[in-house]
Amino acid sequence: MIYLNLVDELICVLCWGITIRLILIRHLNSETKVARFNTFAFVLMLLNLIVVLPIFAFLLKNLPIQSVSWLSSLIVATIDVLSTFNLILFCVFSCCTRLRKCPATVQGFLVLGAAVKHGQVPPVLATRLDKAINCWKTHQSAKIIVSGGIVQKAKESEAEVMAAYLIAHGIPARKIIRENKALNTWQNLAFASQLIKPQETVVVVTSDFHVLRARAYARKMGLNWSFISSKTPWRYCPLTFIRDYLGIIRDHWWVFCGSTLFLLLVEFILK
Repeated sequence: MIYLNLVDELICVLCWGITIRLILIRHLNSETKVARFNTFAFVLMLLNLIVVLPIFAFLLKNLPIQSVSWLSSLIVATIDVLSTFNLILFCVFSCCTRLRKCPATVQGFLVLGAAVKHGQVPPVLATRLDKAINCWKTHQSAKIIVSGGIVQKAKESEAEVMAAYLIAHGIPARKIIRENKALNTWQNLAFASQLIKPQETVVVVTSDFHVLRARAYARKMGLNWSFISSKTPWRYCPLTFIRDYLGIIRDHWWVFCGSTLFLLLVEFILK
């Protein structure tokens, strides 16, 4: 039983550790690798959900209560359950953001950037731009702000590449405003807000997995903007969703730690 506990804890750590390592790999030079890495991440999370967690439940029921093995299993299982459950909730919420419609009155669209490759718009960013284009067709008096600087040694800023994509898809150049300094989501919102009048009605367009974190940043800045989302292509879903989920945990680590300690305390009291 003790060895089963050690193996289960090891598999749990490997599932999360390998997934995080995959997230940190930024330069994937082929769509095949993108699909392979995302599929691998999905399999790891599925393994954690249907194998690792049930074994933890079995161990906690059968190990001697308050033994070292029981305590270690309880701690790891609590962190794993909380992480996995919140990830599922995050994915459900993110998918539901696609249902939000564009407001009736819009004076400006803000499209948040993403890394570009060789001057080309990647699929995830293309879905954001396509969403903005479709919404703009019913609000043609609105301007479109594209936000993103030069990252990862690119020759052009994300904003320039995004603007070229919009123009190629029929958006008049005079309707496009480029914000080409931002290097992350916080800067996207902060720098773009300097180009927008406070009374203007603004709709932020980003990916479904990105809405929760971007909206939290906007609230911190006092920006009362609406958010709509685009659907992320499936082959990019696992890693993009998990990456932004972990970003939220990073930004609110005290909430996660507090929740973990509270659950552990409840477990001790019940036992």
